[in-house]
Amino acid sequence: MTCFGKRIDGPGGRRRIKRRAVRIFGSAETANGTKLIVIKDLCLIGARLKGAGLPQPGEQILLRTGERSITGRIAWADRDHRGMIFG
Repeated sequence: MTCFGKRIDGPGGRRRIKRRAVRIFGSAETANGTKLIVIKDLCLIGARLKGAGLPQPGEQILLRTGERSITGRIAWADRDHRGMIFG
C-alpha cells in the first residue's frame, strides 16, 4: 500500500484512485496523545491530513470525525501534511 496517492503515468497524469477534496475537522489519536486535524482529501484507501505534531510514517493512528472513526497508518509526511492509509 505504499502507492497511496501516487501517479501511474508520471507528473500531470491521473492517479490510481480518484481523490475527493474535502474539509473535514477531526482528531488523530496515537500512542502519544490526540491532535486536531483537517482532512484535506479522501479516497477509498486513505486520506490526506493537515495538522501540527502529527506522527511519522509507519505509525498507527485512529482518525475520528464526529461519531465515525477509522484506523490506519501514516504513509508519508511533508511538513504539517500526512498521508494516511486506512486499515
